[in-house]
Amino acid sequence: MLLALGVACDAFDSDRQPYTPFPVASGTASVQKSPEAPVSAPIPEPAAAAEREVQSAPARAREWRVGERLITAPDGLVFRLALAGGLVGGSERDILAWLVGTPEKPVIGELWSYPEAGPPRLVAAAPGFLPTGPTCAHGARLRQTGPSSVTLDIKATCTGALLPRAPERSVSVLAPLRAQPLVIGFQVAAPAAGERLEIDVASLDRDADGRDDIELSVRAGALSGSDVRARFVWLERAAGLSRDMAEPRASFAELAELETVRANNHKSSLEVPEHVSSVRRLYASSCAESGAPRVFMDSGAGIECGDVSAAFETLTAAEVSASLEQGRVGDGFAALERHAWFPTGEALKAARFEKRQLSQLMQRVAPRRVIKLVPLKARPRALDATPHFSPLSFHADGSLLLLTAEGVVRAAPDGRFEYEASDEVDPWPTLVVSPAGQRLVGITFPCDRSEVSWLQTAADGTPLPPLLTELVAPRPGNCSSGASFTLPKVSPTAWSDATVSAFVGAGLLGAPPTQPPMGSAFSPNARFSVVATNWGLFVGGNDKPALWIFDDAALPARLTDCVVSNNAQAAACLLGGRAYVILPDPKSG
Repeated sequence: MLLALGVACDAFDSDRQPYTPFPVASGTASVQKSPEAPVSAPIPEPAAAAEREVQSAPARAREWRVGERLITAPDGLVFRLALAGGLVGGSERDILAWLVGTPEKPVIGELWSYPEAGPPRLVAAAPGFLPTGPTCAHGARLRQTGPSSVTLDIKATCTGALLPRAPERSVSVLAPLRAQPLVIGFQVAAPAAGERLEIDVASLDRDADGRDDIELSVRAGALSGSDVRARFVWLERAAGLSRDMAEPRASFAELAELETVRANNHKSSLEVPEHVSSVRRLYASSCAESGAPRVFMDSGAGIECGDVSAAFETLTAAEVSASLEQGRVGDGFAALERHAWFPTGEALKAARFEKRQLSQLMQRVAPRRVIKLVPLKARPRALDATPHFSPLSFHADGSLLLLTAEGVVRAAPDGRFEYEASDEVDPWPTLVVSPAGQRLVGITFPCDRSEVSWLQTAADGTPLPPLLTELVAPRPGNCSSGASFTLPKVSPTAWSDATVSAFVGAGLLGAPPTQPPMGSAFSPNARFSVVATNWGLFVGGNDKPALWIFDDAALPARLTDCVVSNNAQAAACLLGGRAYVILPDPKSG
C-alpha cells in the first residue's frame, strides 16, 4: 500500500536529472512461512492519506496557474512542482510549490506555501549538507505522505567523486501548516558499490490518535541478488516524536524467521546464504551500530537499531542448518565461526548459542582425538605477512617436506627421521601468484563497500583493483573505533585463471583446486583439506568429514599454515614458529 501511495503522488524535477529511488523488490517472498514458524506481532495498517496529483511546472515559470489560482515565484526562483490542497486543517485551494534557483539566486531550491488567504510563506529550504557545485545537479519530488504532512525528497547527482558515505540525498517530512514545519528529516548516502539502497517514508496515523506518525522503510541488497527491508518508526505525541524501538528489531526478526523456513527445505536451503548476506548488507547500511551506516538523521547522527543479536543468532542458525541440509558441513563450521562478525549480544548468551550450534555440527563429523604432536627440529624459514602458501607440504609417499632458510628438509610423520633433502626436492614458492603473474598481497575487510576483497599487484608491484569475494565483511568489524575484531587466518589453496581459492577462517572461498600446489591446505591428491578452527582441525573430503580434537581446547586456535596427507592420517601445522606433525588416534573416526 505504501509503494502504491508513493507511485500515485510521484513527481520528478525533470529538468534537474530525476531519479527513481524506490524499485520493486525481488526475491523477498519466494518461500511462505510454515504455520509452526514464530512470527512477530503484525504491524497495524494505518489509514492512507488522500492521494493528490503532483503537477510539474512549465519550463522557467515565474508565474504559474495551478487550478483556479495564479501564483508568482519569489524573486530569483522558478517553479518546478506543485501540490494543491489535501492537508487536514487547510483549504483545498492551498498550494505547496517547490521552486529552484536561478543565476541571480543560485540555491538548490525552496518549498513555499501559497495559502488561500494570506501571503506566501517559506516552508523549508534545501539543507546545506547536500553537495553543490558545477559537477552536481539536483532532482526533487514532493508527495503527500500523511493526512497533514508531505515528504520532500531531494537528491544530488554529481559527476565528481564524493567522500565515502557522504550524504547525497535529503528526505524531509514536513507539516506545512505548523509554525515549525519540520517533523523529521534524514540524510542518505549513495549505496555501497554493487548494492541497492532505497528508502521510503510514510507519515500516516498508525495509532489512531489524530497525529501523523513516521515510518522509514530502508531496503537494501546486492545488485545481483534479492533485497530486504527494515522499518523504523516514530510516533507523534503531544510532546513530540517518540521512537518506537520495537522496530527495526521486529523487521530483522521477521527476515531471520523466513531464512529458518528456507533452511529446512532442501531446494530453498540453497538460497539461504544469499538472503542472509542481504540482511547483513541491510544492517550495515541502516544501523549506526554497524560502524558503516548510509542513512542518518538530519543532524548527521546514525540511527540506532538496538539489540538485534537474537535475529542474527537465527540467521546464523539458518546458515548452519542450510549447510547441513546440503551436506556441506565445512560451510556450517564457517558460518558458526563468522557469527562473531556480526551482533552477538552478551558474552554468556553468545557462548550458549555457539554450544547449541556446535552440537548439531558434531553430529555430522567423525570426532578424532589427537594423540601426538611431533615437533620437528628443522625451523621453517621466515614468511611474509601477506597471504602465502605453507612452508609445509606432504609428499605423495607420506613424508613431510619443510622449507627452511637453507633448503628443504624431509621428515617422517612419526619423527623417525629428518634430513636435508634439497637434492631431492626443489623449494616451492610461498608467494601466491596467478597464471598471468598477478601477486596476492593481502585481504581487506572494507567499510566503504560490503565484500571482503583480495588485494593484488602486477608482477612489477603496481597495485591492481581488488578482487571481490562473495563474503560480506564483518560489521562493525574494524569500522568502529570502539569495536574489536580478530582477523581470521588466511590459507591460500590455489590461484586459477578464475580467481583466488583460499580458506578465510574455516570457510573456503573459490573452487577447490584439482592440482593443489605445494603448501596448499589441500592434500597432494586433492582428496582432503584441513583448516584450523576454534574447535579443532576440520578435515574435509570424506562423506563424513572429521574434527580432530585436542586435549588442550585452546591449542587449535593458535595453529597456522596447516597441511594434510593424502590419506588424511597425518597433518602438520606451525605453532609458535615451529613445525609440528599432528597424529590422531587411528582407531577413531
